[in-house]
This record gives sequence, C-alpha cells and structure tokens, in this order.
Amino acid sequence: MKNFMISFVRHAESMGNIGLQYEDNFHKNDPPLSPQGLIQAQLLGESSVTDTVDTIYSSSLIRAVQTAYPTAEKLSKKIILLPDLMENDTEISGTDIRLLERDYPLAVPCVSEPTPTGGGLLLGNESVSDRVQRGKRCIDFFSENASDGEHIMVVTHGSYFGYLIRAALGIGLPESFCWQVDNCSMTRVIYRSDGIPKLSFANYTGHLN
Repeated sequence: MKNFMISFVRHAESMGNIGLQYEDNFHKNDPPLSPQGLIQAQLLGESSVTDTVDTIYSSSLIRAVQTAYPTAEKLSKKIILLPDLMENDTEISGTDIRLLERDYPLAVPCVSEPTPTGGGLLLGNESVSDRVQRGKRCIDFFSENASDGEHIMVVTHGSYFGYLIRAALGIGLPESFCWQVDNCSMTRVIYRSDGIPKLSFANYTGHLN
C-alpha cells in the first residue's frame, strides 16, 4: 500500500458567489474569480500549506483553474484538468481552450474523452447516485496514479465537495448532511499503508489571514 495525501481545495470566491453576472466570449456560463477571489488564490499559492504539493488536479472551469494557478506558478507545476471535478449541474464541459492557451498555459486540458477516470459526464443531468459514483471514480483515479509519498492538490467546487470527501473517506453520509466548505479552504486526507484514510483537517483557511 502507498502512503500519500490529498489536499482538497474549494475554489476561491467567484463572481457567481457574490451574485454578479459576468459574461463575455470566454466566460459565458463560466464565471471567473472575483477581485477578492484572486487575492485568496494568491494567498493560497504563497502559503506554506502548498509548499509540498507534487501534483495539481483541477476542475476544468475557470474559477478552479484561477485558484490553482498561483500555486502552479510557485512550484513550476502543470495543472491537470479533470472534468469530473466540476460543480453539480454544470452544463458546460470546461473553459474555452483559447482562454487557457492565452492566459493559463500551465493548465493541461483533458484529452481523454469523456474523462480519463473512465466514466461518463452527465452535464446538467446528474442524479445523486451519479454524483456519488463520480466522486468514487475521482478518488480511485487519484489513488491508482499516486506515487508513494506524493502530495496531491485537488481544486473543486462547493456543492460537489461533500460527494468527493465522502468518497475520499469511504463513508456514506445521507444527502441531507452538509459538508462545510468555505471559498479557498483546504481539507486534507492522508492515506497510510494500513489502507484507512485519515482526515487531517477540514475547512482550513489559515492561509487567508
């Protein structure tokens, strides 16, 4: 069994989080970070909490890419985009490739269709069971591809966060259970050779102070 850890990050504050519409040729239905969110992402990147990150995975939506980017720049790492990490009920498959190439060259678009985790994406038509299975696919993918001692950072979204963490911890909480997750917070799960995942901390925001 491998020893590794995953730091799950909810994207920083977006224009959508503060109720502002933002649509242009690149951002229609894909709101970017707010000015405050851009500051949060920068603080995350500058924090020691990301110093040991080896691999960065992100949702393919722009607010997640922007959250991961300062960390990627600091560490000179690529951001591997996984559509599976997108928010619930999202109806688009990801950020316009032209925007990524122009402004976020460290982001590596998904080239395995529909997704490298091996499952399908039901954009805007997921059931609760579909979300649960998507979370399990993600965790299995990270576990299978992790190296011994690796630190993985995963940037995802608020409503989907609970499904992903349940899968990471191997627990089946009811749908009514709400996992508290603030913008740009971090939740870390450690995997040891005993095969039992351990929650190190949850909803940590110390890097934003």
